[in-house]
Amino acid sequence: MFSVIKNSWALLFGMMLLMLGNGLQGTLLGIRGAIEGMSPQTMSWVMTGYFVGFLGGSTMTPKLIRRVGHVRVFAALASLVSACLILFAAWPNEFFWFFLRLVVGFCFSGIYVVAESWLNDAATNENRGQTLSIYVVVQMLGIVLAQALLNFADPSGYTLFILISVVVSLSFAPILLSVSPAPAFQTSKRMSFAHLWKVSPLGVVGHFLIGAVFSAMFGMASVFGTERGLSVGDISLFVAAIYIGGIVLQFPIGWLSDRMDRRLLIILICAVGAMFTLSIGVSNHFFWLLAVAFVTGGVSNPLYSLFIAYTNDFLDHDDMASASGGLIFITGLGSISGPTIVGWMLTNLGANSFFWFIGANMILMGGYATYRISQRASVPIEETSAYAPVLPTASPVAVEVAQEYAIEMALEEEAALELQDQEIASVLDYWFEEVDQKDWFVQSDAVDAQIIERFAGLHKRAANAELSTWADTADGSLALLILLDQFSRNMYRGDAKSFATDALARDIANAAIRDDHDLLCAKNAQNFYYLPFMHSEDLDDQDRGIALTLERAKPMDNALHARAHRAIIAKFGRFPFRNAAMGRETTPEEQQFLDEGGYGQIVKQVQSETAG
Repeated sequence: MFSVIKNSWALLFGMMLLMLGNGLQGTLLGIRGAIEGMSPQTMSWVMTGYFVGFLGGSTMTPKLIRRVGHVRVFAALASLVSACLILFAAWPNEFFWFFLRLVVGFCFSGIYVVAESWLNDAATNENRGQTLSIYVVVQMLGIVLAQALLNFADPSGYTLFILISVVVSLSFAPILLSVSPAPAFQTSKRMSFAHLWKVSPLGVVGHFLIGAVFSAMFGMASVFGTERGLSVGDISLFVAAIYIGGIVLQFPIGWLSDRMDRRLLIILICAVGAMFTLSIGVSNHFFWLLAVAFVTGGVSNPLYSLFIAYTNDFLDHDDMASASGGLIFITGLGSISGPTIVGWMLTNLGANSFFWFIGANMILMGGYATYRISQRASVPIEETSAYAPVLPTASPVAVEVAQEYAIEMALEEEAALELQDQEIASVLDYWFEEVDQKDWFVQSDAVDAQIIERFAGLHKRAANAELSTWADTADGSLALLILLDQFSRNMYRGDAKSFATDALARDIANAAIRDDHDLLCAKNAQNFYYLPFMHSEDLDDQDRGIALTLERAKPMDNALHARAHRAIIAKFGRFPFRNAAMGRETTPEEQQFLDEGGYGQIVKQVQSETAG
């Protein structure tokens, strides 16, 4: 993470200033519009202009870049943005404001394309995921800090509009002075809506609805605040709470996304969001409003990334980049609808309808996800694509970067699984194919030397719980048990280290037996699942070892040794032949046992008792 910040801090700082200016102008216009006597319905059309322009910019900017290059496009769009932001205060007219918002949306979309191209060019395959995460935090932090600036001057004057223009202008300096030569630029051909629908109906519906939710929050939150009668300070806190929630919950939701059925997570998130948004009328206390804003923003912002990840689960790697353009366009269409509907609702249904709109969309998303569960089997968790945080304000470049990250993670996982299978096979092939069974439980210097040379590294990783994923399969759990319960004894004969991993081996054996892994292996391998209990100096483990051998082993050729091990523990409470290695003092009774034949004598005794 620190290397990403070190290498890209100027670019990230510039992007934060851009978001600071963009976040401030959205909130400020909502407040200024109320001061100028514009109705919520009128302001909804003004705010919609930004999303119309943004959608157009995401389509046209790539063509401009190919024609004149990154730097010229960035400079031209930056100049337009700076000019437009200061002109809002010059003529507070809804038609003029709509035009300015249209231009600002178009320009910001293009600026994001250029800046995110440079950010992607600075990232490497190893840190691309971290770069995306930091970028999302920087974007949200800029919006949060923007709300604090709202309190520095009177919204009815010119000062805040000048401040926005200055902040946005300043953002260009660190970006342009820090970037490397303009990267090669290309975007994939957009996948058709019909194909996207066929691949993932939930992804299409989800992107449209979350676009509507995000645009309502980004464009109409301050309009809601004015209708609710909040002060400027309260509005700034309210809007900030939405994005602070997004920062806090983005990564826990991303963590869950990679560990459970994503449709169930979508349903859970939407249920929480709907519950809070529709309970807005429970209390009129301002702190309850902040709590609702925090949760609403916290669950809404990660949903965009979650829907991208879910859609990727059903795409081939080669189709992910082309799908990103279609998903962005669908999100853009939803974004255009959000402010328009919310404006009508605020005018006709009251201030709380702002949250009712978000809650209704949450219900639609969660309800449709529930329906889709009945129509399609879930993708196995181990086969899902990686979750990468992206905001709905992202350009096609950022979304394609997220797709590239998902592809890279998938390829790395495939390579890791292939390597894992090879390592598991190396252990099993050696033990069951190369080593003669007569050498399994007797000292052989040659076998010990081979194991040390070939498997010392794997044994160390297994002992450090670095191979825990092996336990998911029957072959993997068997290989782990051989490493931890058998190879330890070969590698460290006469040393306490021989038994250091016995407890870990028992835990693995318990889990494997619970999943019936022992019943899936060849008969000559099955007893290795029960040996960790026979090697334990606990009488309950010994009883379990005997029971497992009698009930599950095929054939029961190890029952004699299981009883012999138990007889020793029942008599001494430990294995006397381990005393020297463990640094334990041998009692006279134990010494007599060792002198009279030790384990071999016990085996003969148990065999005689069994035969009798």
